[in-house]
Amino acid sequence: MNHASIRRAAGALAISLLALVALPGMASAQSASAGGPSAIEKAVTLASPATVFIDTSASIKVQLTYQKSTNISGLGHVSQTYKLDYATGSGFVVNPNGVVVTASHVVEPDQQSLQNYAANKLILEGLKYTYPNANSSPFDQYNLPTQSLDLVLQQCYKAIDCQFDITPIVTVYTASDVAQSTLPEGHAARILTSTGFENTDVAILQMEGSNLPTVPLAETANDLASGDNVVALGYPGSSTQALQTGVTVPTKVFGKVSNIRTEGTSKLIEIDANIEPGESGGPAVDSSGKVVGLVSFTLLQSSGAAGQKFLRTVDDIKTALGQAGVTAQRGPTDAAFEKGMEYFWGHHYTAAVPELQKATQLYNGFPLAGDYLSQAQAKKGTAADVPLDSGSSFPWWIIALAAAVVIVIVIVAVALSRRGKRTPAQPVAVGATAPAAPSTTATPPPPVATQPAAAPPPPPTASEASPGRAAPWGGREQAAAAPTETAAVGTASSGAETEGPADTAKHETPHFCPNCGHAVTPDEKFCPNCGHALD
Repeated sequence: MNHASIRRAAGALAISLLALVALPGMASAQSASAGGPSAIEKAVTLASPATVFIDTSASIKVQLTYQKSTNISGLGHVSQTYKLDYATGSGFVVNPNGVVVTASHVVEPDQQSLQNYAANKLILEGLKYTYPNANSSPFDQYNLPTQSLDLVLQQCYKAIDCQFDITPIVTVYTASDVAQSTLPEGHAARILTSTGFENTDVAILQMEGSNLPTVPLAETANDLASGDNVVALGYPGSSTQALQTGVTVPTKVFGKVSNIRTEGTSKLIEIDANIEPGESGGPAVDSSGKVVGLVSFTLLQSSGAAGQKFLRTVDDIKTALGQAGVTAQRGPTDAAFEKGMEYFWGHHYTAAVPELQKATQLYNGFPLAGDYLSQAQAKKGTAADVPLDSGSSFPWWIIALAAAVVIVIVIVAVALSRRGKRTPAQPVAVGATAPAAPSTTATPPPPVATQPAAAPPPPPTASEASPGRAAPWGGREQAAAAPTETAAVGTASSGAETEGPADTAKHETPHFCPNCGHAVTPDEKFCPNCGHALD
C-alpha cells in the first residue's frame, strides 16, 4: 500500500469514528425532541398554576308587601332569605397579590332570574302550588289559577310588591385547593368591576393572597388570525360537588382560531375547541403561553346542541383591569418556577431542584412545582442529569476521547506515509548489467595473462546462446545475459589471451556478482563492475 492509500484509509477511519460518536448524540437529541414537550405544551404547563375554579352562590332576601285588613296600616309583610348555588366557572390570576380575571356571567347572577326564584319560593311554593312539570325551572315565571294570587305573584316578579336584596358570594379555589383530595373552603373574593355579559363579559375579582402563580397577558389580540393555535384552560364542573379534585393541572382544550368578528366596539374570537360547562371565564393562551382571551359563551343550535364557541379578547381584559384600578404583573414565584422548568426540560435536574424548591416555598403547596421537584430529585446525580455548564445532554467526555483516538490515527498515518516515501531497493535481474555503484575504492584490474592465450573459443551453439529466462529479484522476469558478455569473460583488458586451455574456458560454469549480477571469473576477488568483494 502506497502513502496515498494509507492517507485515504486513515481519513476514512477518522470520519467513520466521528460519525459513530456523533450519531448517538444526534439520535439522543432527536429522541429528546420527539419525546419532550412541544412549545405549546410548555406554555400550557407554565400557565396552568394560575388557573382557578370559581363557585358563585347568592343570598336573596325578599320582602312581600300585601293588603291585610287586620293591620291598622292595612298592609302585611312577609320576608324570607334564600341561599342558592348559582354558577360555577373558571378564572386566572394576573397579579401575585390575588387579582383574578373571569367572565361576568360567572360571578354576576342575572337579576331577573334571582327575583323569579325568590318569588316562586315565597309565593308559589308557599301557597303549596306545584310547578307545571318535572322539567320546570324555579328561575322562570308562572301563572297561578287564582286571579288575586296570580296578581300578587306577577307584581312580585316585577319588584313592585316585593323588595329584593341580592348578594353574590364568590369563592375562588386555586390550583393548590383543587389538588387536595377534598375541596377546602376556598378563598372569598369581592367583585372589583364587572362589564356585564351583554357588554364584554369581563369581571375583575380581588382575593386574599401573596406570591400566587400568575399567567402573562398578550399585548393585543389584533395579531390573531384564522388557523392560529389556542388552548383553553379551566375546571369543568357544574358544582363544587361535581368538580374533580386531586388533580394538579386544569383541563386543557386544544383548538384553533376559526374567525374573528367585530361586535360593537370590541371583537369576538371564534374557536373550534370543545369547551365544557365550568370552563367559562378560563384563560385561552397562545403558543407562547400568553393570554389572548377568556372563554365567554357558546351559541346553541336550534336542536339544542352546542354551536360556535367564543372568546372575549385580552384587549377587553386590559380595559376592565384599568376600570378596576389594578394592573397585571408577574411575581417571584413565577420567576422561580419558569427557571426551574427551563432547567428541568434541559435535563439539568441538579440545577432545577433549588429553583423548584424556591417556588414551593414562596407559594406554599404549589402542587405542579412539587410534582416536577420530586421528578428532578429522583433524577439528580443519575446518568440522565446533565451538568449545567455542559449545555447538552450528550456526554462530552466521549467526544474528547474520540478526538484523542483520531489524533493517534492521524499520527500513525503520517508516519506510515513518510515511511512509504523512502526509495526502495531496485531489484536487478540475474545476468543483467547494473550501473556501476559509486565507490571510493578503485576497482582492481583483471589479472594479466602470463601465458600465451589460447585460441578464441568457437561461437556457442544455438542452445548455449539462448539459455532461457532467469528467475528475477524483485518479482519480474528479465532476459538472461547476452552471450557476448559471457564470451568476454577471461579476456584481458590489453587484449591478451586468458590463462588456461581454451576448452576449459568454453565449458566453465559462468559466475555472477551477487551484488550487481555482473558476470565474473572464478578467480576474481572483486567485481569489476561494482567493486563488491567476491567469495
